[in-house]
Amino acid sequence: MNVSPQTMGILVGGVVPAVGYSVFAIGTKLAAQSGLGAGPLLVLTGFACAVTGAGFWWLLPAPIDMRSGLWGLMAGFAWAVGTGFVSFALLKWGVPISKLNPIYNTNTLITVLLGLVIFSEWKQANPLPLVGGALLILVGSLLVSAS
Repeated sequence: MNVSPQTMGILVGGVVPAVGYSVFAIGTKLAAQSGLGAGPLLVLTGFACAVTGAGFWWLLPAPIDMRSGLWGLMAGFAWAVGTGFVSFALLKWGVPISKLNPIYNTNTLITVLLGLVIFSEWKQANPLPLVGGALLILVGSLLVSAS
């Protein structure tokens, strides 16, 4: 079977992370149900990220400089703040993860919009499927979270 690089990239960078993020959401809910606060969750998750990051860095060596390091820190802080608030909502208000996850995963729409603008990806985008897909994501998220 001959798999194109594009298809392999979608599988490795899309499907595998989707499963990982799903397990993460369930683990976050289980941690909140066990009484683990947002702070300890982030510290433990950070440790797991550091160990995993070291493994990836060993497998795929890459240089780091001030600019790339700052972008990496910015990405990490943004992810940690979002994760902290998810954990806080789970712990403080007992929000069902099955309702919360579809809402915070509308980040897809924000990412698409920012990618179109910041990286000029609009040049490669087909507007009709893009708008249709965005509407389906939004409607689907609202429907699932209202169930």
